[in-house]
Amino acid sequence: MTTNTSVLIIGGSLNGLSAALLLAHQNVDCVLVERHPHTSIQYKFSGISNRSMEIYRSVGIEQEIRQQRTRDQRANLVLRAKNLADPNVSLGEQAWPDMNDISPTTAAECEQDRLEPILKANAERHGADVRFNTELMDFVQDAQGITARIRDQATQAEETVYASYLIIADGVNGNSREKIGVGRHGPGVLQHWMNVIFETDMEPVVNGQYFTAALLQDINGTLVPRDDSGRWSMSVQYFPDHGEGPEDFNDEHCLQLIRAGVGREDVKARIVDARKWEVAAYVADRFSEGRAFIIGDAAHVMPPTGGLGGNTGIHDAHNLAWKLASVINGSAGPRLLDTYDSERRPVAEHTLAQALSRLQAWFKDPNKKLPPAVKIVEDKNVIFGYVYPSGALINEKGFSTIEAFEDPRMPSGCPGSRAAHLVVERNGERLSTIDICNGHWVLFAGPSGGKWVEAARGLHLSSKLGLNCYQFGPDEDLQDIDNCWSSAYGVSEEGAILIRPDGFIAWRAHGASAQPKTNLQNVLALLTFQNS
Repeated sequence: MTTNTSVLIIGGSLNGLSAALLLAHQNVDCVLVERHPHTSIQYKFSGISNRSMEIYRSVGIEQEIRQQRTRDQRANLVLRAKNLADPNVSLGEQAWPDMNDISPTTAAECEQDRLEPILKANAERHGADVRFNTELMDFVQDAQGITARIRDQATQAEETVYASYLIIADGVNGNSREKIGVGRHGPGVLQHWMNVIFETDMEPVVNGQYFTAALLQDINGTLVPRDDSGRWSMSVQYFPDHGEGPEDFNDEHCLQLIRAGVGREDVKARIVDARKWEVAAYVADRFSEGRAFIIGDAAHVMPPTGGLGGNTGIHDAHNLAWKLASVINGSAGPRLLDTYDSERRPVAEHTLAQALSRLQAWFKDPNKKLPPAVKIVEDKNVIFGYVYPSGALINEKGFSTIEAFEDPRMPSGCPGSRAAHLVVERNGERLSTIDICNGHWVLFAGPSGGKWVEAARGLHLSSKLGLNCYQFGPDEDLQDIDNCWSSAYGVSEEGAILIRPDGFIAWRAHGASAQPKTNLQNVLALLTFQNS
């Protein structure tokens, strides 16, 4: 038996399922194979950043995700203390700071065991062929595509899949990255941790306030309330160099650690599960090879501090999906796919450095294996402010990216940065520019930039791309509620800005042009690699 598809996805966890949903939403046929029979049952990734929620909002699953939150709705605080009984507890740091002025949506708490079924169901609803309990036996690629052999583990039936492209999302322990000849670099394994799931009748309340997570010195780890049923998790380090191992974490030892973290000996808890995991730091040497592309933990492994790893993987999938869709539907040339590596790999490197610095600042490092810390950048800058130095964008003359992250509250508007969220009015309705873009190529022009809109609408390539054009102005398409169009995008009233389907700025004109149609034709051809 054989199957033909545009994209084969290896791995059905968070990032593989996100890729399947994003592709299927753009009418790209894809097959996903995952060797496990079901989605994850473990607490892993849970904090979905505002930027990631913008992505999930664009495919219509925002509210479904929010309905899954089982923790107390009042909990959005991280505490730091010796233990939960510490009179000097520091309580007040928000797990997700207020960013309502930066985004039309907010961060969400959704455990991975609840998120993955949502992603799977919606990917299938849009047409993705998702096959769990299916093992990838082997694959090869050539200039024409991918040939893979898979096996249904229930029936042992084997099948050949022919795909134009391959997405590798089989995680940190997968071997597909190595199979395409891509190595990885980084500090490697840095720490050894145990994750202990337990049930207790404790309330996640300190000094009358509900909390999301507790960073506790007495156990050099964390206690996290997981849901309203009384289930919590504890993460603590162990040290093989000192003769410690996972086998030491029997129920009695786990209970002692829980009581030390709580600061009370009368705490009752039932241990549900205890599993080891490693804090490691790696980045793949490149994120693509031929027709194969690497995303998520297969491309970069980060400490969980800051919740940056899973969100970075979602952003990988988003960046790659629109590019694959463009090439597959013929609106862009194949060289567009080369920009996936040039854009996402530098972001992964800088984000990993931020995760490592947070790890060093928040927890003890007795083994002294952590690399020198870089300066910690504010969460909002890491979440929204990463800038692509090169790729599917047209850099401006004399422009060079000095910082890896910019402050989204002071957006530069430069190509390679995320297009700022503005509240506008259209046909009497208030909405965000983020939602207007929503997976499309978009041209925004200033109040005196009508010639850009006229030129864009007259181009055949604009029609091929499905380019949407809007002009700001009191009597135009969009009314600028806060009068910040010019400052947010760094252009004059006669200027224009071109935004990619992933919401990043591809090009901008600071002012008017004597030949706007010719300029735009050349810009669109360059961005979509139509002449290469």
